[in-house]
Amino acid sequence: FEGVSYAYPSGPTVLHDVTVDIPPRSRIAVVGETGSGKTTFAKLLTRLMDPSSGRVLIDGVDLRDIRFDSLRDRVVMVPQEGFLFDDTLGSNIRYSRPGASDDDVTLALTELGLAEWLEGLPAGLDTPVGQRGESLSAGERQLVALARAYLADPDLLVLDEATSAVDPATEVRLARALEGITRGRTAVTIAHRLSTAEAADEVFVFDAGRLVQRGPHRELVEQGGVYGRLHSAWINQSR
Repeated sequence: FEGVSYAYPSGPTVLHDVTVDIPPRSRIAVVGETGSGKTTFAKLLTRLMDPSSGRVLIDGVDLRDIRFDSLRDRVVMVPQEGFLFDDTLGSNIRYSRPGASDDDVTLALTELGLAEWLEGLPAGLDTPVGQRGESLSAGERQLVALARAYLADPDLLVLDEATSAVDPATEVRLARALEGITRGRTAVTIAHRLSTAEAADEVFVFDAGRLVQRGPHRELVEQGGVYGRLHSAWINQSR
């Protein structure tokens, strides 16, 4: 990001003069209160919108100079609520790579530690998920979204971490899948959980549309400031 600002049409500026580098194959946690600018940052990173001023570059190339089909192959965003079609589980995962075989999909699920979950479904990959995935729990829908992204094999993965209440077994599966999907690639996660920030190589802290702190979790806790307040709130919620 080089001096990036963003304002919605006829609205105020919601992101102010952000300049930051993301090292390759690093895990970045993006944190901040609601309305702090973290989601805008993620959308600019994936070119769901373009900056009002400044430039977003990947490997030195402005995102606006990269063909959309090429960008979508290499940069994948997983939203909090991934859209599922009224089709089978396998077809929904294969949406990110239509040529993938059942073996490819099964291997992806196995590598994400989800083989046991798949075996527990009534018809395996042929299990219908229903309209918008209504036959699956919120946590299971997120598992499908992660498997879909993993199958796409992107260089840059942007995750808006789900905060839906899930049962303990699904939460363990989600944690295992997240570990698998982020390993070895550049991953930027809008973090809603303390554990995500703790495990990141670096944390970006946004406040009122500005990047106000960055660094490893431990260093930021010692600094206090905005991150110190967020950390205290997480700790209090978990008691």
